[in-house]
Amino acid sequence: MLKYLSHRVTLATLAAVCVFGLGASQVDATPESRAAANFLLYQPSARSAGLGDAYVAIADDANATFFNPAALADDHGRSLSTTFYKPVPSLANDIFTSFGSYTQPMEGVGNFGISLIYTSLGTQFRTGEQGEELGEFTSFGIAFGISYGAHLTRTISLGITTKLIHENLAAQGAGDEAGSGTGTSFAGDIGFLWKPGDRFSLGWALRNVGPNMTFIDADQSDPLPQNFTIGFGYDLMQRDNYTLLLTSDIYKPLADEGFGSFLSGWTDGSGEEELKDIDYHVGVEWAYNLSDLSAFALRAGYSHDEDGNRKTPTFGLGLKYDWATFDLSYFANSNAAVRNVFRFSGGFSF
Repeated sequence: MLKYLSHRVTLATLAAVCVFGLGASQVDATPESRAAANFLLYQPSARSAGLGDAYVAIADDANATFFNPAALADDHGRSLSTTFYKPVPSLANDIFTSFGSYTQPMEGVGNFGISLIYTSLGTQFRTGEQGEELGEFTSFGIAFGISYGAHLTRTISLGITTKLIHENLAAQGAGDEAGSGTGTSFAGDIGFLWKPGDRFSLGWALRNVGPNMTFIDADQSDPLPQNFTIGFGYDLMQRDNYTLLLTSDIYKPLADEGFGSFLSGWTDGSGEEELKDIDYHVGVEWAYNLSDLSAFALRAGYSHDEDGNRKTPTFGLGLKYDWATFDLSYFANSNAAVRNVFRFSGGFSF
């Protein structure tokens, strides 16, 4: 994918890979490392991050446009969510990602949402084929999405997201390469949510299904980071003033080759390799209502990524007052690239 930048791995690519627990010697170790537009995997919600990234069945705000568009069906008012954080502050301080989403219910039709992701991959040094320095350039990725969710029955909802994706890794190609360092593609997400009662929910989402992204030519195109997540949420306790929530997700990367990666990505390796690709996430949240308008929450979770060598405890807290919410999370990871990662997000409902 990055041959046109130089004959070495750039910091932008290394940073994207390290977010998922990989070191420089492990660039080919996971399906995500083979994909373009890895910034689509940077999860936006600090609440989700505090819960070990287990969120597909409990998304209940505008962040549902990212995690599971089916959850939009239960969003009965307008809502706005924003997130900003630096995914690898120990590796590169100029790499950051930001996310914003807005939802609007349409009575009798369903709920709609729009979202925007912008990720700066920092400043890179361009080199020629002989290793000579040719100056600096900036890299970034951007994706715009439109989402829709609606109830099929009282307990079952479906949702879709369509997105336009653009990634600018370099301003121009290198040597005699015909293409440039930019690529554009499109993708879709589909989500499912089943809530048979007030305490239990089961959801899944298939994300980033679309054609390969081409930077140079079709023969050197790269798959999108397609993936499938299934999970559940369960209220262990429901009292007048507090609740105790347990949530868990199972995540399977599906980046193989082409649009059909969401099918072929299940069997492109041995059975042992496919099982090793799967990540497991679990989280627990204790939420206490201070009054009819205000509440706070404490969160803890654990994310287990075997092939990426990321086994990460997570912690978080949340504050709510009337129409505003604020969430903070912390990743307690010993990995040098992704340690001491704080994530902040805010939301509004009106």
